[in-house]
Amino acid sequence: MLIFGKDILNKEIVSSESSESFNHMVEDILLNKKTFDLDYLLYVDKRPEENAQENRLETSMDNVVNSVGGLNATNTSPVTNEDAHFKNYTKETFYIPFNAVQNLGEDKVKISGIEKQSHDPIDSITTDSIIHKKVKTESGETIGKVQDVIIDWEQSRAVGLSLSDGFWAKLMSNTNRYMRLEDNIKLETEDIIVPEHMKDHLVDDINDVHPK
Repeated sequence: MLIFGKDILNKEIVSSESSESFNHMVEDILLNKKTFDLDYLLYVDKRPEENAQENRLETSMDNVVNSVGGLNATNTSPVTNEDAHFKNYTKETFYIPFNAVQNLGEDKVKISGIEKQSHDPIDSITTDSIIHKKVKTESGETIGKVQDVIIDWEQSRAVGLSLSDGFWAKLMSNTNRYMRLEDNIKLETEDIIVPEHMKDHLVDDINDVHPK
């Protein structure tokens, strides 16, 4: 089954044993830099700070002061709940090994166990860092810009890229074209560099993308 990376994002993470929710959503996918295997699911844990109650009180007091014009507060916008929310939470990123994933549902991802890690995997790359990169040939010709990653769910690896063709794509149609991922492409800081022959092997149907 071929799916887009975006089809996994924003799904709720739940336990396959108890269906209990972890109260987190999938926010990114990590691929192995060399093989493009699916390495991890990424989520962000937001935790209240210890002084959250104190911050809420300060927020209320700020609004009282502003309302009476104290502390030169003329035309000062009230401190909103959104402002308090930003102040009251810290964020920590966690990674769930992809071999713990058991099932991909319509709105949930089921995982076994609670194994996770907080340190950045050095051999992996996020799909978010790939999207919007330009794909260029070794001679510098731009093929397109990455719109999404194509994933073979059964093989647990990324097998292709969805590309926009820039100006001509917008002029002729709204559809993207697809490119197979090969192990000889180079993931650089700004661009993805591919062999010359790959510009002639773009396809119009996602099902025509096959792993090498």
